Amino acid sequence: MKNHFYILLLCIICIACEKKQQTSFYFWKTSYQLSANEQKYLDSLGVQKLYVRFFDVDIKNGKPLPIGEIKIQTQNTKQEIIPVVFITNETFAQIDQKNIEKLATHIQKEIAFLFPKISSKLLKEIQFDCDWTSSTQANYFSFLKIIQQNNPDLSVSVTIRLHQIKDKIKTGVPPVNKGVLMYYATSNPLTFDAKNSILDNTLAKNYISTLADYPIALDLALPIYSWAIVQNQVGEKRLISGIRNADLRDTTLYQTLASNFYFIKKDHYLKGNFLYEDYTLKVEELSTQELNIAYKNFIKKNKKKELTTIFFQLDDATLSQYSIIQLKNILQ
Repeated sequence: MKNHFYILLLCIICIACEKKQQTSFYFWKTSYQLSANEQKYLDSLGVQKLYVRFFDVDIKNGKPLPIGEIKIQTQNTKQEIIPVVFITNETFAQIDQKNIEKLATHIQKEIAFLFPKISSKLLKEIQFDCDWTSSTQANYFSFLKIIQQNNPDLSVSVTIRLHQIKDKIKTGVPPVNKGVLMYYATSNPLTFDAKNSILDNTLAKNYISTLADYPIALDLALPIYSWAIVQNQVGEKRLISGIRNADLRDTTLYQTLASNFYFIKKDHYLKGNFLYEDYTLKVEELSTQELNIAYKNFIKKNKKKELTTIFFQLDDATLSQYSIIQLKNILQ
């Protein structure tokens, strides 16, 4: 009988220690209307919250202004919508304290105007996406405090980059209860070297070596997007979103130079983008195995028991590269 008791106690302890997992997506398109396939992924993966970019904020004519406001075509009746506002670092580099308060009020009004169009549920959380630096830390953190003071019933979360984890003493820790670690952008894509600039797991692992000491709770954002970097003969480069190795199988158009690198053999269009003969192209994408390694590296360091993993981003072109089963298996 005593043995049965200890076994039961051990099971209870294991259940209590087990991390509760949730899956979500970022929606970053300029028009909100889910396709049947996108809704299928949300339903099949049990997505309860959807993080939707509402608009950006940047400096225009010397003033911080909302731009690129999302066009909402339909209302979401299933998921809780988390509005996300992207604010450029330049905004907080140029703004003064008086205008920080005005900006906070303006953003709150914009969100209040848009939110009823996309959801009939109660607004519970808003998220801010800003790649702040040590020089803009004071203004950005002041803005976050004002938002929270004005909205005491709302949860305010922020996105956090890998370098802000590694250099937390220099860049500071945002004055909020939780954040989302954007587990990507480990290097500059325009360097055009052999590394995958979207995510290099060796580099990322080094960035999060002290993650367990980070003082606020963190969720995880993983990249399922892809792109190509095109370089001309004089070294000038540009990015083309949504390109994968599978798009470059036509040997009359592309010559493989090395893994993920191609020589363009003649002028042509690729997914609406004109490519010139003699240019070089590099593809960057991530396998499910690489994403699983990233996930495992993060959860080994993360102390939060209730973890939401947010895939960036929700759109049919991206989803066509990852089945529902594959996305589930990434989080194993």
